[in-house]
Order: sequence, then C-alpha cells, then structure tokens
Amino acid sequence: MNSQLRQAQEEAEEVKVIMMKNVEKTEKRELKLQDLDERAEELKLKSKSFQKTAMKLTGKKKSDKIKAKWKLIVVVAGSAMIIIIIAVIVLVNRSTDERSHERGINPTIGPGK
Repeated sequence: MNSQLRQAQEEAEEVKVIMMKNVEKTEKRELKLQDLDERAEELKLKSKSFQKTAMKLTGKKKSDKIKAKWKLIVVVAGSAMIIIIIAVIVLVNRSTDERSHERGINPTIGPGK
C-alpha cells in the first residue's frame, strides 16, 4: 500500500509539474496577446491618421487640378483676346491706309503734295 501511495504521489507530482508548465505557457501567451493587442490598437490609430492625411491630399489634388484648369482657361482667353485686338488693329490700319490711298493722301508726305 505504501508503494501505491508513493506511486500516486509521484504521478500527482508529475501532473503538478505539467500543470505548472501549462500555467507558465498560458501566462506567456497572455503577455504576447496583450502585446499584439497593443500593437493592433497602435496600428488602428496610425491607419486613421493615414486615412485623414490621404483624404486631405485627395482634396488638395482636386483643388489644384481645378485651379490649374482655371489658369489654363484664363491664359487661353487672354491670348485669344490679344490676338483679336491685334487683328482688329491691323484691319483698322489697313482700311485707314486704303481710304487714304483712295483720296490721294500719302501719309508720309501729307495731303495734296
């Protein structure tokens, strides 16, 4: 009976050692899970910040595109206005020269000379 008691105690001791190892492993896993949870929370915050920055940049790009289009429109319209003004001036000068020529006026000499 004594040997059976001793054997039972040894088995109980083995189970106790195994259980202690399991508890240690569980504690280590818990610490790792806490660390992972903290990292996940940090990544979540960083991703929100990244998303806000990306949205701001997207808005800025759209705004810059609109500004660039308006600048192009202004440049094209201004160039067209300059071309029209030059064309009108050239046409007015031609018609003035033609009228002067028809009347016999030489713009370099003066009328009737």
